[in-house]
Amino acid sequence: MRRFAIAVSLACAARVVFGQGGPPMITDDPGTPGNRKWEDNLAIAFEHRPNETSYDVPAIDLNYGVGEHIQLTLQTAPVLLKRRDQGLIGGLGGTEAALKWRFLDEAMSGLDMSMFPRVIFNIVQSSAHRGLAEDGTRFQIPFQIAKTFGRWHADAEFGPLASTGGRSEWLYGIVGGFDVAKRTMLMAELHGTSRMDLTRDVLTLNFGLRHEFTENYILILSMGHELRSPDQPTALIGYFGMQFVY
Repeated sequence: MRRFAIAVSLACAARVVFGQGGPPMITDDPGTPGNRKWEDNLAIAFEHRPNETSYDVPAIDLNYGVGEHIQLTLQTAPVLLKRRDQGLIGGLGGTEAALKWRFLDEAMSGLDMSMFPRVIFNIVQSSAHRGLAEDGTRFQIPFQIAKTFGRWHADAEFGPLASTGGRSEWLYGIVGGFDVAKRTMLMAELHGTSRMDLTRDVLTLNFGLRHEFTENYILILSMGHELRSPDQPTALIGYFGMQFVY
């Protein structure tokens, strides 16, 4: 019950903690690009553990707006993996197809809220056997909620994750952000996954930055570290990229 209360609190805490989700953070937000607009993110991302390091080169995140409230998303990445005492290997990682529907707007309802169902699958089936992608096909149906308080921003996400290759899980996250300047935002995030009984959770602490060079070209950076990882050593993660809006 204590773990369930923590997870629900994270999902609802946007009323008291401030943030902004979406790249470069793990937690998503309810934002959509706008009708017939693109929001594309290209980045170098990495995950380092004591015995291995993987790189997305680049991480590709393509988003297209259908009307003001719908977003179509496609994500994938070529992956390089270096294990201790082994040579470098590479291939295509997992691919994600998703549709976001923002059904509440802050201007009308006092907050933004969306659902973002997605399917994550392997185009190259050998990628999972080589350690470049997770095994099986995964399905997520998370909900996002966000609110702005002047220069402060709040965003939270919560929902189930099912997989054909493993146990079903919950995913949850909360992001707090502050506009330190007109074009610059600093962010902090707690993001986690756990089994359906809220045990064996993986929890990540992440810090990010968004800086608008122009309204069309935005620098997006983050660095984080897993605080808990029951099945393997904790990882250091990083994301360094650009967002293009047009």
